[in-house]
Order: sequence, then structure tokens, then C-alpha cells
Amino acid sequence: MKLTDLHLSRRRTLVALGGAAVTAGAVFAASRTTLLSQSGGGSSTSTSASRTTVNLATANYDTWLAQVGTKFSGGIYSLKLSGVAPLLSTGVRPAGLRDRAFALNFDVAAGQTMAGDLIYTISHPQYGPLQIFLSAAGPQMPTRMIAVFN
Repeated sequence: MKLTDLHLSRRRTLVALGGAAVTAGAVFAASRTTLLSQSGGGSSTSTSASRTTVNLATANYDTWLAQVGTKFSGGIYSLKLSGVAPLLSTGVRPAGLRDRAFALNFDVAAGQTMAGDLIYTISHPQYGPLQIFLSAAGPQMPTRMIAVFN
């Protein structure tokens, strides 16, 4: 074996780094799957010691439905999830998306109103903060905000 055979070319270095990245990604995905299955993965249950791994930003209809009545804080605002309504969505849904589209109805506490069509950071007492696009329901319901999840 020659000393030049051990020399790392740029191509060999990139291939080695790419392989390491793929391996690291696979290990991370496997450990995340294990953590989700141990914590109830997607269920709305929690231990008192720590938050579960539920991400409300990507949660499905049933997970949000279980949160009806929950209060969220959002800066100077306090919101209560007053309802979850399924939306008609026809056709085959792409893999990896929620099983259906739905709308969330939030009531702003204390008679306050919020500007619509903005992204707000709201915080759930158990699942933590998430960014959500909220629209005003209209002049007939000035304290109602709506978010559509597709």
C-alpha cells in the first residue's frame, strides 16, 4: 500500500461526511420514534414531571378536539379554545399530512379584540408555545379568532 492511497481527496471526504450525516439522521430518527412511543406519541396525556412530545403545530383533529376549553396565553392576550370544526377536504391527502382539515375557534378573554390575519405565538399550559396564524371571525363576533389547519 502506498502512502498516497491513504490521502483523503475532497471527494472521499465529502462521501465520508455524507455517510456520517445519513447515519446520524437515522440514529436521531430512531431515538425520536422510541421517545414518542414511550411518551404516548401524539396522545394528549402527560406526566406531571415533564411535557410530552406532542407538537400542537402539527397535531391532528382528535388531539386538538381534546384541548377544547383549554386556555392559551399569547402576550397580552388570553384565549380559550372554544371549538374545533372539521372542514370539507376532498381527494386523497398526501402522505405525512393530517388526516383532515379543521378550523380552531378561539375566544379572546375579557372582551378584548385582536388584529386578524397575523401570526401569533400562543402558549399551551402543558404543551408549550406554538406559532399560529389567526384571523378575526368578523364584525359579528369581534372576540372570536379562527385558525385553519390543513
